[in-house]
Amino acid sequence: MESLNNRYYQTAIGYDSNESVQIPSVVYKYEDGQLNLDATFGKSVHTTVVSENVPGWNLYNVYRLPSSLHSAISWKFLSAKSWSVYSVLLKGQASQNDEAMIIDFKTDEFSVVILKNNKLLLAKTFSYTSPEDVLYYLLKCCQQLNLSQQTIKLSLAGLIEKDSAVYRELYKYFINLEFESLSAEVKLSEALIVHPEHYFSSISKLAACVL
Repeated sequence: MESLNNRYYQTAIGYDSNESVQIPSVVYKYEDGQLNLDATFGKSVHTTVVSENVPGWNLYNVYRLPSSLHSAISWKFLSAKSWSVYSVLLKGQASQNDEAMIIDFKTDEFSVVILKNNKLLLAKTFSYTSPEDVLYYLLKCCQQLNLSQQTIKLSLAGLIEKDSAVYRELYKYFINLEFESLSAEVKLSEALIVHPEHYFSSISKLAACVL
């Protein structure tokens, strides 16, 4: 893409890696990153381990990327700042005291961060092919984590429409649904303003990370 060859004042990169673990700061050790990932996801070759502190949460997000991808991006954007999608979704959520799911939809997968009493319970990405898949995973999360469908708040972002089959399925089983909005500081271009704000809420959080 031609835009990748341009020079930018600042560059922010978001990595969407499902091979990620969140470790409390009090027990985090940089040298144990690979061990923690291997124990959770199995051993992997030709990967690079990345660790990042998540402000306001007293934890580190440790994840791995294909080494070729990490090297290429690091070489192309020498001064870029990067975060995983989970760190981005957590940004600005430190004051969340209720039960909440922050969900970011892509075309065939969605990332979810689940919070309760200002604690992170889960950060995971699920693949899906049907609305029922989405509903199954979220209901399973509620069951496993002892969360109430009547009280938990679902914040929806990304590629989801209010008149979509996915939204209709969620509306049948969850009471508190809302689409994320952009902060007042974020202004969309004329070409983008015709689209719902929640399409861009996650990328706006990524941009806020460099401000």
